[in-house]
Amino acid sequence: MPDQDAAQQAEQEAMREDRGIHVRAIRRGGLAILAGILFALAGSWLLVRALGPAANSVAPAAAIPAPRLQPAPQQERAAYFAEKEGRLATWGWVDRGAGIAHVPLEEAMRRLAARAPAAAAPKGRRQ
Repeated sequence: MPDQDAAQQAEQEAMREDRGIHVRAIRRGGLAILAGILFALAGSWLLVRALGPAANSVAPAAAIPAPRLQPAPQQERAAYFAEKEGRLATWGWVDRGAGIAHVPLEEAMRRLAARAPAAAAPKGRRQ
């Protein structure tokens, strides 16, 4: 009989192990999570108490100045683009001392094409 009881107990333990549920490990994990939450809450409480609640508040909206907006930026935009278009179509100096100038876009493309005729030709017709 004692062998049967020992065999039954061994069989029951084997069945418990087969289920793969470790209640003690689950309990330890839950307690660790709870301890972490309590630690975070205590640390937050200490920080708020030491720094005061104003350290975590946002500045009032009146302290931030409102942005200055243009009422009608269309005229300034048109003038800007007209200036850039004029720069593309005129001659002028960028740095006279260094000898750097800007040329009209069409003239620059024409001169570049005249300087390198092989580059403009298709690949099959190079000589």
